[in-house]
Amino acid sequence: MKFRSTVLRAVGMAALSALLGSCGGGNGLVPFVPARILAFGDEASVITASGRKYTINALNADGSIDCVSNPIWIQALASSYGMVFPQCVGTSNDPNPASLILAQPGATAAGTSDADLAQQITLQLQQPVSDGGGISSSDLVTVYIGVNDVVAAFQSYQAGASPSDAQAQVEQAGVAVATQLMRIADAGGKVIVATVPDVGATPFGRSLDLASAAELSYLTVRLNNEMLLTLSNAGYNDGRKIGLIEINTYLISVVANPLPYGYVDVTNAACVPLDPLLCTTDTLQTNPDGTSAGAFTWLWASALQLSPGGHKQLGNVASSRAHNQPF
Repeated sequence: MKFRSTVLRAVGMAALSALLGSCGGGNGLVPFVPARILAFGDEASVITASGRKYTINALNADGSIDCVSNPIWIQALASSYGMVFPQCVGTSNDPNPASLILAQPGATAAGTSDADLAQQITLQLQQPVSDGGGISSSDLVTVYIGVNDVVAAFQSYQAGASPSDAQAQVEQAGVAVATQLMRIADAGGKVIVATVPDVGATPFGRSLDLASAAELSYLTVRLNNEMLLTLSNAGYNDGRKIGLIEINTYLISVVANPLPYGYVDVTNAACVPLDPLLCTTDTLQTNPDGTSAGAFTWLWASALQLSPGGHKQLGNVASSRAHNQPF
């Protein structure tokens, strides 16, 4: 009975993912075109004021940061609507773009600091509309968060917490993500949310023993499932307010068969060990043939962050979902 209930729960989660990720093709609705994009979450959605990103940063000929090249996923999504972010205006004709990056490095879903998801949203809602604040029905809102919650729960487990306590910790994070997604939707925003990538499959996870990597993968599943279940129980699973990106479907395919996707390495970090924000095309590992790792041929930039190649694929999926979702 325990196995059967686990199977049924997995089937249920797949059904919820299908509903949240439903496409809008053929539904007769006018495609939603946002006035701006608001990006919430952790370092995967951050561009600093100097144009640096938590991936493999491209460089200009003079060694300065080229923030337009090697875009992260929210840049790819914004580009599909002809938009840019203030941190990386690039070739845009608009010197003051309306889109905003509100994500913070180190942010968690269940935390209570100013950097964490709930406070990111609170601060945006409290900001005067005249200053770019608020969330409205003309906003496309992205959310990518939860990796730091999984790592924190795993570290608690390593420090002596029971498996059930670690599981409860990530499930609380899953509920927290869902709660904030519903909050955004209730304010009118149209949401694109990425599930948490399998932390056990990251270079961080692969640097550990098999049991630890498996625990990270299990905690990832528990967080994602709890988020989906909470949304379903609250009636937010019809795809008209929230669109889902199931990133692990892509990761499973890539890791199992990397060459058709153009990858030569899907297990290691492309950048040499250093602060992920400092990773550039000049600080890369080498391939077996002595050439430098590639921004688009290695899946991971650092221990927990995707390479530009990974961001490109995530951005492409996000763009497709956003343009076809029945908002």
